[in-house]
Formats: sequence, C-alpha cells, structure tokens
Amino acid sequence: MRVATAVRGDVARPGSLKARGAAFPGHPVLRPPQLRTSGGHDQEERRASWLELFFDLVFAGAVGQLAGAFQDHPGLGTLLRFTILFTPIWWLWVQLTFYADRHESEDAAHRAAFLTAMLLCVGLAASAPRALAGSTTGFVIVVVALRGLQLALYARARRHIPATKALYARYLTFFGAGGALWLSSLTMVGPLAPARYAFWAAGLLCDAIGALAMTSPHSRVPLNPWHLADRFKLFVLIVLGESVARLISAATERPWSLQLAVVLCAALFTLAALWWSWLAAADRRALDGPRAIAGFTALNLPIVAGIAAGSAGLHIAILAADGASTIGIGPRAALYGGVSLSILASAWLPSRKLSRGARVTRVATAMAALGLVFMGAIVLPVYLVPALTLVLVVGLSAESHLRCVTAVRTSVGSWVSVLRRSAVPGG
Repeated sequence: MRVATAVRGDVARPGSLKARGAAFPGHPVLRPPQLRTSGGHDQEERRASWLELFFDLVFAGAVGQLAGAFQDHPGLGTLLRFTILFTPIWWLWVQLTFYADRHESEDAAHRAAFLTAMLLCVGLAASAPRALAGSTTGFVIVVVALRGLQLALYARARRHIPATKALYARYLTFFGAGGALWLSSLTMVGPLAPARYAFWAAGLLCDAIGALAMTSPHSRVPLNPWHLADRFKLFVLIVLGESVARLISAATERPWSLQLAVVLCAALFTLAALWWSWLAAADRRALDGPRAIAGFTALNLPIVAGIAAGSAGLHIAILAADGASTIGIGPRAALYGGVSLSILASAWLPSRKLSRGARVTRVATAMAALGLVFMGAIVLPVYLVPALTLVLVVGLSAESHLRCVTAVRTSVGSWVSVLRRSAVPGG
C-alpha cells in the first residue's frame, strides 16, 4: 500500500511534514532532526518542497554562471578547469540533497541552514568566473564554508538519531578530511598555486570513499527514490532552462538572418533532445537500493556537466552563425563533446526503460556526436549544429522504434501464451 503523498505546498495532509511532525516532540522552532525515511516512508510518493526547489534554482545558477564564464573565454584549458570546478559544485548539491531527503523538516533550524547554504552558493557563483580564470582563493573559501555547514548538519543529526550513527561517523571522518584538504590547498600560492588542483582531487577522492559507506549493509540509512528522482529531474530541467536563456542571450547579440535562425532552432532542438533522452532513461523503479542510487548519482554528474558545457558551446556557435569561419577546438569540444558525454552517460543509467538495444543505440549516437568535434574544424556551425540535431533525432527515433518493437513482441508473446493455454483441454 502506498503511503500518503507529501506534495509541494502541502503541509497539512497525512504524510506531510506538519502531519508527521506531531509524532516528533520537541521545541516547535528548534526541533531535533528526524529521519523522514524511516518506518517505510522511504517508499512514499514524495515531491520536492518549495524550499528544495529554491535551493535547486540557486545551485543551478552557480552552474550557469560557470558555463557563462567559459563561453566568454573558451579554450581547451578553460574547458578542463570548467570540469574541475563543476565537480565540487555538483557534489555539494548532491550531499545537501541527500541530507534533505532524509531530514527535511519545517523547523527554523533546518530552514536557516539551507538558506545559509543558498547564500554561500551565491558566493560560489560569484567566485566561479575568477576561479575559471585562475584565481581560486574565493572559490575554495566558499567550498570550505559549505562543507563546514554540511558537517554541522550531519553531526547534529548523528547526535539525535541513533540509526544514523554508523553512516554519519564515516561521513564526518571522510568529508571532514576532504574539507581539510580543500582548506590546505590555500597554502599553495604563487608558483605553487596549480598544485591546488591536486589537493582538490584528493579531497574529492576522500568524499567518494566516504559516500560509498551508504552501500554497506552495516551503515545504511534509507533514501526515498521517488523524492530523489524528482530532485534530479528538477535540477536537470533548471540547468536546461539556464541553457535556453543562454541561447536567447546569444541571439540578441546578432542581427537576425536565416543562418542565425537555422542555428538557433537547431540549438533549441538539441537541448530538447537532451531533455527527452534523460526522461526516457531515468527510472525511479530502478533505484531499488543504495548501489543503484549511487550509480544514478555518479552518472548524472557527466550528464549535467555535458548539458552545461554544450549550452556554452551552442552560445558560441550562435554568435558565429553568420561568420565565414569555423569555431575553435575549445567551443567544439564543449558543444559536441559535451552533448556526446551527456548521451553516453545516460546510456548507462540504472533503468528498466532501456533495453540492451536502446543502450547500444545511445552509445552509437554519442560516438556520432563526438565525431562532429573533428568535422567542426572544416564545417561551419550553420551546417554542423543542425547535423548534431539530426544525429540526436535519428538516435532517439531508433531507440523509440526498438522500444515499440519490444513492446509489441512482449504483447504478442503474452497473447500466444494465453491462446496456447486455452487450447489445452482443461487449461
């Protein structure tokens, strides 16, 4: 039986935060954190709250700011730094999302903590362009502050909820070590400044090791797959919305022409194809355990990074729509490589929607998109961006055809089995 649903804006129905809060005695404003996913509530049809949606908007804004900084100074080196800087932004969003999945409440302490996280994320967005240019001090300080807030939340939950002690002890140890490495990177100044990236990589490795503790049978704390799928879907959609705004911004900087219209339309259809590819692959039912959730989370990193990088490349392609020359290797790698990466990662998402044939089709589509990186050295964007759209449309159409064929075969097989049983005497 399904548990009553808590939807956005619903604070009074059974199963919502307010209705369940009566079971959690304590100060009405500063209640101790509770485990929302205990007692079978990890299977309820739960939607993202308005606070979570606002939180997602702010973090997606940081991603958009980073992509905007890349498109202003495109190049392979800048694209590499974009990837490096995107990873901690994504990881902080994931960890705070997981915390809210387990412990979201309406008390003032929780809301104040997440509003503080949003304020810090604004600082993260403001420091991203400077970090992409090589001045990373402000970015590191904000990342460390967000990590400190995250550790404080986990320490508070561990103190009040015995079921979380084993997992959150691992989190505090490894995430704390990761934060210390980020903080230590500030000692690398002057000629040693590039060594900061090594400290960051070590910190992210510590985080990854600590995060894998959720897959251990001895330290599992339930997560709600319905709620997590909704959060990821919203985040991807918001990043796509930022991408569309980027396309519009590029179009306003050039006089209208047929070439501009062609590239702009192809760019919009490309983003729509990426959205459709994610929807066709994401499957809440397949998130049936910690390992599946961990894999889903890890694979969404290149998916979202590819969308953000691809949108920056599309912005540059739109600006070059009327030109007589090709775009550089950096923008091409961001555009065609980003789209390829996003499609390739989606092919491996844990999903019951994707057959083996559909996954193979996605890999082939991703490889075809990647090939456009090299073709872009001699082919103008006005021809190549529509070619990218065509590749995606053909790939998704082939995938849909395979899905229809599989459904028909399954249906026919079921009817044949029924007819055979009915033809047997006494069947």
